[in-house]
Amino acid sequence: PTKPVIVFVPSRRQCQLTVDDLLIHCGADSNPDRFLNIKEADLQPHLDHISDKGLVECLKHGIGYYREALDKQDKRIVESLLQSGAIQVLVASKVCNP
Repeated sequence: PTKPVIVFVPSRRQCQLTVDDLLIHCGADSNPDRFLNIKEADLQPHLDHISDKGLVECLKHGIGYYREALDKQDKRIVESLLQSGAIQVLVASKVCNP
């Protein structure tokens, strides 16, 4: 995609399954970081402040997730990366509070 995309899913479980599917397809593609619009060196300072290690790995490929169990700081970082265009895909569970 040329613009950021938000994929809404009904549950936390579906959020994780969708992210896993996207990562598998990215890994099989010739450009596994196709959804990342920032150099990893510029992304790293953001990643250093994220507590969810699974989220860190997703963000390295330009894919983020947003669910109710996510730490508030992690949510803010994901929002910032999406709004700046650094990541292009966000998978969000239907029931999540910022």
